[in-house]
Amino acid sequence: MIYEAAFIGLGLIADMILTALFPFDFALNHSVFIPCMGFCALMLTVRQKNLLDSLFMAFAAGMVFDFLNADHFMLSSLVCMACAFLIHIWSKHISSSLLELMILLLSIIFVKELLIYFYMTASNLSAMSLMTWLSKRLVTTLVGNLAPILLVIWMNDQRQTLQIRRESIRRKGEKLRWEQLK
Repeated sequence: MIYEAAFIGLGLIADMILTALFPFDFALNHSVFIPCMGFCALMLTVRQKNLLDSLFMAFAAGMVFDFLNADHFMLSSLVCMACAFLIHIWSKHISSSLLELMILLLSIIFVKELLIYFYMTASNLSAMSLMTWLSKRLVTTLVGNLAPILLVIWMNDQRQTLQIRRESIRRKGEKLRWEQLK
């Protein structure tokens, strides 16, 4: 759990750095890049858990995202839970190759952005058309997250390797009770 939290935390720190490098244009006069490394780290983490743990972890991480963004209460929590549910369903049908993980993460970013767009239009917070949203925000976000997604997938592999190594070291140190009785 510590490694998973550190992995998601590193993704969030990278998101903050990328957000500082590529500032957000609220008027959408220019294309907008939304970094999603923390979100992708969360999705790769919940992908390996059962459904209930995935939803709980997505809700908790979404609350942290809401706290850090401080815009709409529980929007990130609900979006993260919906995306975690989709990841749980989709992960049963794919393996862990680099291309499949990239497609999975890009498609879940697409779903996340569409859910945010539908929330914004349903609550009358945004009056822009779907095509404007797609051209000004979604395309730039998807293309801009290609390289960071590769980094997140590599970091996830390193995290899993480290967890497996620590688990094997812990198990080697365990002594079975029946071996001591011989």
